[in-house]
Amino acid sequence: MTAQPLIDRAMTELSARQSASSSQAQTTPAGQTGGGQTTSATRSRREQTTTLVAQVFTRLEAIFPRTFSSAFPTTEMLTLARRELAQELAGWIHLPTRQVIERAMSTLKREGSTWPPTIPVLVTMLAPTAEDFGMPATGDAWTEALAHAHEPRRHRWSHEAVRMAGQSVGWWDLTHTTAKSQWPRLEKRFAKHYQALVNRVMAGEQITPRHLLEDDNSRSAADLAERASRETATHRAEAEGLPHAMNADQGIRSLRAALKGEA
Repeated sequence: MTAQPLIDRAMTELSARQSASSSQAQTTPAGQTGGGQTTSATRSRREQTTTLVAQVFTRLEAIFPRTFSSAFPTTEMLTLARRELAQELAGWIHLPTRQVIERAMSTLKREGSTWPPTIPVLVTMLAPTAEDFGMPATGDAWTEALAHAHEPRRHRWSHEAVRMAGQSVGWWDLTHTTAKSQWPRLEKRFAKHYQALVNRVMAGEQITPRHLLEDDNSRSAADLAERASRETATHRAEAEGLPHAMNADQGIRSLRAALKGEA
């Protein structure tokens, strides 16, 4: 049997189940307003989710024609699997786009597996990424932040969220930390801040560069004093030919030399 009849049969069966599921959903109180009527937005989202799940499972049956029926031997098991995926997608801010679905299906075909993926694996494959929203991956964002931490105002950032995450970690720490043991901690902090910004973008928020030029009037006196002391220390170090970052031994030698000079 060719793949096309399988796809046609699956589409027919899934459409029938979709209609049955929709009929059952109308009798449940979930998603209803105070007057007992399901809102149009909720109904539209439910229909979109149901359609998307049906499409995903149709694609899976076409990709795994020999093992699909073994993975889901009964209508009840197939329905439960579809329901689990639908329940997971219902909590997402955005449903997977066609591009995301195509990427997931392409990955399955390239991996060469002969069995359909489990629901947890399928959920992971359908999850949106930063790249889907025009943002660099976390690793690429971290590399960019490190490369331009010394001049964040001059660099043209690939996305404002990269600059904001770097600023949250602290440009001073990113340019002056020399202990290798501290870098995993800084990278973890950056990833946390960056993922929070990615989530905001996925939720529809516009991350704009309006805070790129910081206004001193919005800073506290303590922040201004700290920045001034850091800039003074940096300028003095440059004037004396000292490196921007020193290890413990270099710091002790420099401190001793400074004390002798003041004596």
